[in-house]
Amino acid sequence: MRLASLYYRALRASGLLTLARRLSSGGVILCYHNVVAGTNAGASDALGLHMPLPTLERQMRWLATNYDLVPLAQFVDRFSRGASLRGAAAVTFDDAYAGVFDHAWPLLQALNLPATVFVVAEAPARDDGFWWDDPGVLRAYSPAQQRRWLTADNGDGGTIVRALAAARGSGQPPPPAPRAWCRPATWHAITEAARSGLQLGVHSATHRSLPTLNDRDLRREVVESRDVITRHTGITPEFFAYPYGLWDERVRQAVRSAGYRAGFTLEEGPHGGTADRWTLPRVNVPARIEDATFQAWTAGLNPRSWRLLA
Repeated sequence: MRLASLYYRALRASGLLTLARRLSSGGVILCYHNVVAGTNAGASDALGLHMPLPTLERQMRWLATNYDLVPLAQFVDRFSRGASLRGAAAVTFDDAYAGVFDHAWPLLQALNLPATVFVVAEAPARDDGFWWDDPGVLRAYSPAQQRRWLTADNGDGGTIVRALAAARGSGQPPPPAPRAWCRPATWHAITEAARSGLQLGVHSATHRSLPTLNDRDLRREVVESRDVITRHTGITPEFFAYPYGLWDERVRQAVRSAGYRAGFTLEEGPHGGTADRWTLPRVNVPARIEDATFQAWTAGLNPRSWRLLA
């Protein structure tokens, strides 16, 4: 058993997790990605983005018992007014995978729990999956390679996948296509879920790294993406989540000027300690996280960084 696992289990057994949760004055926003029906997505989930439904159910039932799970809009309102967030939690999903609508949202409805999904506006119209689920990408992945993808390649999926295919050479067979459970949801599924209470947010147009873009492309990702979602669903989202959790002051100002009520990054972002409404941190929840670790992270006891690719 890894030392980190032993550490978190010891914290839980000692009662320190309960104490930390009660003493914490701030709330927590959780960030999930996909949810799959089985118990494990296996080797296809090297990045930890595809959580098994039984794991999500355990976490949601525990949260409902130990936290005040509130809609994201209420969380933001309390933050904006300087009201207490002690014991408050909000649940979000990035990317709008089909599994969120097939598995996560029915569970949350059954438990009467609110959630927000951040939609990549141009993904539902595509036949292919998200680039980070491409088998060729997963084989080539390393932290150093990820940094290059998000800077030199702007986090642009088409550019990254084409470069990997060219490097593989025409004599090599192409990697298999992403599995069905890696696909983005359809507009029909997104619209029906929104009508039944699932809150929609914007996760850009194409999921590129916003700080690397010029002003015209940044507008497409921040402003035109919202117009696309509104046109397909009839709903105008109020919140924006930065792709890869990456932002700078120019990007933050673009989101604010576009009229979003709040913007969301990731916990390990450089400005998490001085967050305002347009840089609110969230806690990434890896698919294979153990229960004791999850409970510690929600209480703010997370001494290591987790930056998921998506």
